[in-house]
Amino acid sequence: MTTEPFTVPATPMQEALWWVHQRARNKSVYNITWRLGCAAPLDADALRTAWQQLVNRHEALRTRVARHNDVVTLTVVPQATARVQLVTLDDPGSVPVGVLLRLIAEELQERTTALDDAPLARLTMVRVGDEHELVLTVHHVVADGWAIQLLVADLSVAYAAALRGEAPPWPAEPPVPFSVYAREVAQARDDGRWQDSLQHWRKVLEGATATTVVADRQRYASTGAAGAMLRYAFSGEAADGIAALAKSMFATPFAVVLAGVQIVLARACAPHADADISVGVVAANRNGPRDQQLVGYLANLCVARATVSPGDTIGDVVGRARDAGWEMLVHQAVPYPVVFAALSDDTQTMLRESVPLLLNYLGPIGSGLSIGDVAMTVHPTPNRAARADIGLGLLDDDGTLLMEIEYNTGRYDEQTVLRLLHDLDAVFAAGGADPDRLVGSLPVQTRATAGYLDHRQAAPGTEELPASAAMTQVARAWTQVLGAPPRGPDEDFFAAGGRSLKVLELAAAVEAEAGTPLDVVTWLAEPSPRRAVAQLESGTAESTPANSTVVLLRPGTGPHLHLVHGAGGAVQDYRDLLAALPVDWRVTLSQEREPHESVPAMAARYRTDLDATGARPDVLGGWSMGGQIAFAMATGYGAEPPALLLLDSTPPVGYEIPADIDRLRLDAFITGVLRAVELTGPAPSTGDDEPDADLALRALAAYLSAAGQPVPTAVLLERWATYHRHAVAVASFVTTDQVDAPALVVGAGLLDVQLDEWAQRLRRPPDILRVAADHHGVLRAPFTGQVAEALQRLTAATR
Repeated sequence: MTTEPFTVPATPMQEALWWVHQRARNKSVYNITWRLGCAAPLDADALRTAWQQLVNRHEALRTRVARHNDVVTLTVVPQATARVQLVTLDDPGSVPVGVLLRLIAEELQERTTALDDAPLARLTMVRVGDEHELVLTVHHVVADGWAIQLLVADLSVAYAAALRGEAPPWPAEPPVPFSVYAREVAQARDDGRWQDSLQHWRKVLEGATATTVVADRQRYASTGAAGAMLRYAFSGEAADGIAALAKSMFATPFAVVLAGVQIVLARACAPHADADISVGVVAANRNGPRDQQLVGYLANLCVARATVSPGDTIGDVVGRARDAGWEMLVHQAVPYPVVFAALSDDTQTMLRESVPLLLNYLGPIGSGLSIGDVAMTVHPTPNRAARADIGLGLLDDDGTLLMEIEYNTGRYDEQTVLRLLHDLDAVFAAGGADPDRLVGSLPVQTRATAGYLDHRQAAPGTEELPASAAMTQVARAWTQVLGAPPRGPDEDFFAAGGRSLKVLELAAAVEAEAGTPLDVVTWLAEPSPRRAVAQLESGTAESTPANSTVVLLRPGTGPHLHLVHGAGGAVQDYRDLLAALPVDWRVTLSQEREPHESVPAMAARYRTDLDATGARPDVLGGWSMGGQIAFAMATGYGAEPPALLLLDSTPPVGYEIPADIDRLRLDAFITGVLRAVELTGPAPSTGDDEPDADLALRALAAYLSAAGQPVPTAVLLERWATYHRHAVAVASFVTTDQVDAPALVVGAGLLDVQLDEWAQRLRRPPDILRVAADHHGVLRAPFTGQVAEALQRLTAATR
């Protein structure tokens, strides 16, 4: 192992992948995640030891990838700390265990990997009830699937040794460091060693057009778009057909599958004429024993081009795919970015740098795995992002041929992908029965075309709504978030199944559709499609300035209550309280528009905007931090401040900060989220070490989704960032100011001493209301009814 960091050039494939990572919509797209089911529990301490030893052993895991002076380079560091993360849930209750495990793996897969911070790999132990899994994620820029198989084998050896308290019985050094291979690639690029192969690819690919399946809807097919995975088991007839064709044509099963893909695409795009078909093929690029033992990213992309005629037999196409495969092996070492750059401009346009349809032979990778003596089962890949339109991976699971399919859900419905698989199944079955059957006699349901063409299809489900571009955009966003289109322009978002945590998801979806942000705070006063459309078309309709923090929740001629949001809270937190107040009460609210770091800063901004409306409320109040802000706002009114409503707000006296404050705040936030969606069970735990908020909130997102209350991780992370900033502001707010005003102090989680501390900051004895609720429950019925009654008594006595 090196004692000093050193740098080598990235290979062309690594460089191309680095650039794709920068522009990908979902930066997890090139995370390679193996979700491994454990036949028995693993020893956490032994696994930690083994994982660190594995990172120490392999350069690829200690490599940082970054761009310096316009060049993408690999920096190998001498040491990189490797942690084993934990996600556990003792009792999932009614939450389906299998679903939760899958969703946790998907969340772990979707964590962004920082390419400039080694190790570019993560290992997580997951336990739900009695089910144990191990989730290994490695970024593709430092390893391919073959390499991960090698890593798991080494991890197994190290784990068994750690259980015995011994060092792993490995050779002193790996067979070859990846940096040696990277230098060899750089030398080959510089000394012209690839010229013969480049000439071959120029000749083969001149005029080629990438082929893909016709999309169900228009959606830009960029790398990292939303994706999904399918596993498909070929029928017995198809599996027998693949074996029979391979035997009769002296071909590999992969060559047979490639031929089947070419036949289906040819029949799908030119049923009565010759079809020029080009698809991407992932080549292992490991020709010798040394490279087959090398941990790193060696795989390459090649383009398989074939002309398929209706008069060809199935055997003819298989034979040509076989020969093309052998030819491809001879020239597979030239990285695809180098090949693509050498093609003519016209060919580049028609072929595309990102080939839309990919075929990959995975073979027996993942079969027969164990960690020590614990057998491991590889579950389907938990990807949520697509690298291409459709990616087909052929797996050999102990003699059973499976297809693992990754597809772009923005372009394709699952049924479209299944039609492609069913067509392939039928071709293999037909070829096995009769390899001389003519291609032109094979019926297919798939439709295919050139990959660079655009495919358009009208968006369904908006006929009953007023016809406008903005309404169509809002309806699509509404459908995406709630799973069904709006039943009318005035449908209430919450009545349709929306929740507070889905509001930001809708706002993000509307902005993605329309390119214009939805003013959530204003929209929540009337959360309907019509109100959203009005914003998109005309801006907000409130009488306050567009950037004002003041929101009118309800007009009225009675007492004016002005509320302030709580820590991490929003308008919808007060829905039950509004419902409990008399209908003539006017209610406004201060909602944060831009981040402020302290309670006094928020109070000053909110007071300025409130004064700008010309209104002087009868009552200032808020829940949690909102009560502190309301108190700070009231101190500026002088001799006659409004009455105060303090809803379980901690007094601003300063508190000793416990050592585990970050964990306590994260736990409090998670509890609040669970309460918001009315779930009582505990969320998965992520260990007792220094809290990893990203991991904890991803585990929470998986739990919520498995429980039927999905909240996007991005929404949780955004809400947590706001909550954490607010919690810091609350803890640091200390004042000795007093307010001479009537006050109602509502205690739920507050201690008696805290109620006394509030009384010391109020010159008049406050009304005290104790409610049998916790901190979050005070905002829910029936307790809001008690608060509303006490508040009416307070205002009646002061008016």
